[in-house]
Amino acid sequence: MKKIVSDKTALSLLKWGEAFIYFMPIIPIIVLLYQGKNVSVGEFFLIQGLFSVVSFLFEIPSGYLSDVFSRKKILLIGAFIQFLAMSWLFWADGFWGILLCEAGLGLASALFSGTKEAYTFDLLKRMNREKEYLKENGSINTFAQTATFIAVLVGGTLFAISANLVMVVEALSALGGVLVFMLLPELRESRRKVAPESSPLRDCMSIVKMSVRHPEIKWLMTFPAVYSGFTLILFWILQPVMESALVPVALFGLFVGINSGSRAVFSKISHVLKKFLGIRALLILCTGSLFLGFLGVIAAIYATGNMILVCAISAFIAVIPATQAICRLVFKDYIHTRIQSDERGTVLSVYSMFNTGVTGAMMIVAKPLLDNFGIMATMLVCLGVLVIILFPLKKVLAIDGIANS
Repeated sequence: MKKIVSDKTALSLLKWGEAFIYFMPIIPIIVLLYQGKNVSVGEFFLIQGLFSVVSFLFEIPSGYLSDVFSRKKILLIGAFIQFLAMSWLFWADGFWGILLCEAGLGLASALFSGTKEAYTFDLLKRMNREKEYLKENGSINTFAQTATFIAVLVGGTLFAISANLVMVVEALSALGGVLVFMLLPELRESRRKVAPESSPLRDCMSIVKMSVRHPEIKWLMTFPAVYSGFTLILFWILQPVMESALVPVALFGLFVGINSGSRAVFSKISHVLKKFLGIRALLILCTGSLFLGFLGVIAAIYATGNMILVCAISAFIAVIPATQAICRLVFKDYIHTRIQSDERGTVLSVYSMFNTGVTGAMMIVAKPLLDNFGIMATMLVCLGVLVIILFPLKKVLAIDGIANS
């Protein structure tokens, strides 16, 4: 059957599809919106934890389905589930109603995770442009982060007009993603065929075992996972620091916008930074920025009597977690060159599952530390994480293609 769109057009459609999916004006007002639907702050954090659990459980099954079934259809199903979840939120009320919405969003997140990158790489491979993956995937991520940045800026205004308007806009944006992904061409040449002597479960587990035992891939997953977990804690710890300095918590939405804008910029220039700095220098600089972020939080704690200084430091700290975008894009680029097309979705889902698990574990540990021992004790534990991250960094810097770069 003749393709509806060309491969070059499909690359552009991926960018717009990501923009529609990541246009989420609910982000800066989500706690207020859920409180209006009879969900307490404690229940909100529990629901977010369960969202992560759902996403974690469906990571590998969704990735394997994209390998053996259809990457286009998995993206399409994910967008449709996100549309249904946001539509349900319009009527949802109370803990169980909101939980059902978030469970749907968690499933959609798992379906997107890994599948989009796998589709992008194999689409470029079909065009004999796979060497441009880092640049093109960075461009796709720039569209997504720019959409999030704009959504964060307009979310508060939409909420001031009507809480229902926020949900309607987000549901319509997800529907836009559905319509865009419908136009994508299939990549049948990368579809996996299960050997007759095997079974889908054994075949899937063989790919998972290969991923976690591979002498290079396991470190290409470990370093960015720990890096991501640390940056997330660094970012969310801004809220209690701001509260202690009597900075209006509403300003946190501004710092979310700064973070999203920084991610968009870093995603766009990641291939340029890699080319001019080299991967070794780039990774060392990114890791060094974590130490600067750590020192920034400590400085903000001691500057709690100066609201303006705390705001300035918080704006700086909001930029540091955005460097995670560079690590994620660069490391996935290296993983792609070490795997086959028909296992790409599964391997990248293992990457995402590993990232979700490590980040979730670090967040779970951070909460009781903050509640029972305070910000300073939590930051001391974070300092320990910074020391630990140097070990996987050392392993990564020894990988062929990185060690001699």
